[in-house]
Formats: sequence, structure tokens, C-alpha cells
Amino acid sequence: MEIWRAKEVARYLRINEKMVYRLVREGTLPHLKLGGKIVFPKELIDRWIVESAEEERSIYIAGSDDPLLRLIIDAYNREAADSVVFYAPVGSIKGLKMLSKRKAKLACCHIFDLERKDYTASYVERYLGSEQYVVVELFERKQGLYVQRGNPKGIRSLKDLTLGNVSFVNRNEGSGTRLLFDFLLMEEGVEADLVAGYRREVDSHLQAGVFVLKGYADCAFGIEYVASLLELEFLPFFSERFDIVIPKDLYGKPHVRDLLSLFEQGKISSICKDLSGYDITRSGRLIRG
Repeated sequence: MEIWRAKEVARYLRINEKMVYRLVREGTLPHLKLGGKIVFPKELIDRWIVESAEEERSIYIAGSDDPLLRLIIDAYNREAADSVVFYAPVGSIKGLKMLSKRKAKLACCHIFDLERKDYTASYVERYLGSEQYVVVELFERKQGLYVQRGNPKGIRSLKDLTLGNVSFVNRNEGSGTRLLFDFLLMEEGVEADLVAGYRREVDSHLQAGVFVLKGYADCAFGIEYVASLLELEFLPFFSERFDIVIPKDLYGKPHVRDLLSLFEQGKISSICKDLSGYDITRSGRLIRG
């Protein structure tokens, strides 16, 4: 086994010795201790280089669930020769928390700030705590109530959800859709505890729609596309912005730029042509940079 000192590693990696020891302190660079001295087996260094390159080519996205986003990720993974996107639909808040811990590279969210009447910025400040992030608008989408065909309960407003004969299924706490629904209830002066089923939760728009389709609930709140997919009636209440949050040090990376290029008008319009409820006129717009 070939053993190197810090100077040889620095020359091999084209960095200075201080950076070598910094990587050691951070636990990033593999090393051994022999006789109280730090040494570096070349085999481990070579393996680390390969694994780091693979990590560089992967894009880990966490955050809100969305069908159009999934289609775009699928398109990227089909076209990219040396990169892959992994997507964890864990909800807007959890996505930002994962990004703050660098457990994700990017985060997707659609969180409406009740006080500022704006999206994303205050939550980036709250959970990420610095100015080192770029926010890009991906698209807008319509949110509203799913009801069965013919609307048998005659639901027209959020206040109708407090009627004794209407059952509801909610989205999971921490999701952008749940936060939006809570905001709309507050705007209408509707007490959440009066909504039968408010504390019954599902983890996606599709699950919410299936609950209504199968009659497990009379209504649910979600995006228009799922209502169209399941042939449910849709009562629109809000058009919201869906954003992606990107660390500034990754914003210029080729693979991230390639992913963002799919939100350019000529490309995204062909991907979402059969999806209802989306507005892509401002897709790719830089919100914060």
C-alpha cells in the first residue's frame, strides 16, 4: 500500500497543505494515524476522488410534492448522460430543513407568508439563516377543493366545511398545501376545529384525491391537476407560486443549470401541455439571487 504525507496529497489534489488538514478536521478526507502522525493511503484517496465525483453528478431535491416537477425530473434523467436527480417529496418545511443540514442539494417549496403576503423569502431566512441562496420560480398552480362529480353536498365555500354533513381529509402538517389551507381558513374566519376531518392527514395531492374519489371523504384541498386526473370536480380558491431554493455555490454548476433549462418556455410547455391547472408564463424567473 502506497502511503503519502500531506505534501504529496496536496500536490496530487492540486490544493495547499492547509486545505488538506482542513479536510481532515472536517472528517471529509480519508486518512490514518501511524505513530501519532497523519498519513494518507493513496488507494483511499483515489476512492474518495471517485465517490466525490459521483456525488457532484447527483442532484438531491427535497420538498413539496408536484406532478409537473416529477415529469421534469423524469425528462432530465432521460436526457442527462452523466447526472441523475433524486427527489424526496417530504413537504416544503422539511425540504428546507434538509437543505439547511445539506442533506439535500436543492429544496422545492410553495409556502405563503401570512404577514408579508409573499412566498418563500421569509422561510428561507427562518430555516436557512443566510443570504447564500437563490430562489427561482418554477411555475404557478391552482389550489382548491376536490369534490365528487355533481358536488352532492353542495359545497361552495370553505365555510361549508363546517356543516355537520361534510367530511374532509387534510394534507400533512408542514406541507405548503396545509399551510395555505390554514391561511385561507383564517381569511374566511373559519375555525379549523369545526372542520370534520381536519386532523385526518394524507401525504400527497393524489392520496387526498383518492380519498374523495372512493368516498372516504366528501372533499379535500389540493391542486387542480389531480382533480382532472381523477375526474373529480374542482373548486378553485388560490393560484400559488412554486419555487426552488438553490445554494449560491451550486447555482452555477452545469448539472443544476441543465435542470433549470428545462423550465425555459420552449421546453416546459411541451412537458406540461396535457396538465391542467398550471401557469408557466413566468417559469424560470429569478426571484432572489
